[in-house]
Amino acid sequence: LDARLSFISNGGQVMLGIHGIRKEPELDRPYFGHIFTEEDKKNLRESGNMGRVADLNLRGNTTEPCLISIDKNTNELVAVRQEHVYIPNEIKGVTLTPDEIQKLKNGEQIFVEGMKSNQGKEFNANLQYSAERRGIEFIFPKDQAFNQQTLGGVPLSPMQLKALNEGHTILVEDMKRKNGELFSSFVTMDKVTGGLQYTRHNPETGEIYIPKEICSVQLTPEDKEALRKGQPIYLENMINRKGEEFSSFVKLDLTSGRPQYSRTPDGFNERQAPTIPAEVYGHLLSAQERANLQDGKAILVTGMKGPNGKPFDSYLKVNANTGQLQYFQENPDVRRNTSQRASQTDNIQQQEQKKGAKQAV
Repeated sequence: LDARLSFISNGGQVMLGIHGIRKEPELDRPYFGHIFTEEDKKNLRESGNMGRVADLNLRGNTTEPCLISIDKNTNELVAVRQEHVYIPNEIKGVTLTPDEIQKLKNGEQIFVEGMKSNQGKEFNANLQYSAERRGIEFIFPKDQAFNQQTLGGVPLSPMQLKALNEGHTILVEDMKRKNGELFSSFVTMDKVTGGLQYTRHNPETGEIYIPKEICSVQLTPEDKEALRKGQPIYLENMINRKGEEFSSFVKLDLTSGRPQYSRTPDGFNERQAPTIPAEVYGHLLSAQERANLQDGKAILVTGMKGPNGKPFDSYLKVNANTGQLQYFQENPDVRRNTSQRASQTDNIQQQEQKKGAKQAV
């Protein structure tokens, strides 16, 4: 007999539980009084979780709301009382909303973007509570098909979904970040990893995105046309990220689509002198680190502390146009390799799955 073993507490004594491996889950029989619907069966077979609350008669006299999952190793049905379901407020660096927490407690799936793996890599996944694991499960798309109906709160049309899944680029405007900030971007799905890439330029046509406004200043049709041609425009009373007003000539980089700023209309080709601080987020830069940044090289800085006091690591490099420091998750001096990204994504998924299994035990 092939089986999975576990320890079971019975009246203060520890006993050995033997869970025999079944060819398939028994979904045609009532489970503690619950009769599975066709949708229940479909969800259990596809994701391993039923996806909703069921009232089970576990003690013989009353029913209790429970979540049901399948042990993927044995095909055994496993239940957990809903009152015992714990959902943390934060998962992989992303704070969940009360609505998302309640959906997870009800057994539903939610899609979460911008999570950080243990290696500091950003990833997206569907989350669902697993009764078998007694914890949150990360569900990654098997065929890398994109089936989300919205992006950043913006509904996607059937044509946009079709274009994304066929490897084309779409333009999505007025998406909302986690902090409520609106942004617009060209969006392309990576064929290897299935992740979404957000850019200011269309990688298929080379077209750059002409924004509706720059630093809170609305652009006129004439402004947009000049920017599209690569010409500078002068904008007054712009608001920077610190909330300060400033005026400047503005020009869009025709390759990346990023805005560039200059005090004079012909000063865009002049590189700003790098501003290298002595300290970044609690980390004192060494003379060698400062020299590398001054030379335009990227450096890896570890052990910095964010506003919440949590340590983080990041690559730093001086922006050649503004002279300011920029932060990157990956080394910007190394060309990205899609096969390497695919391997890293597989490793991340395997580690998340192993970690979830350890937590369940």
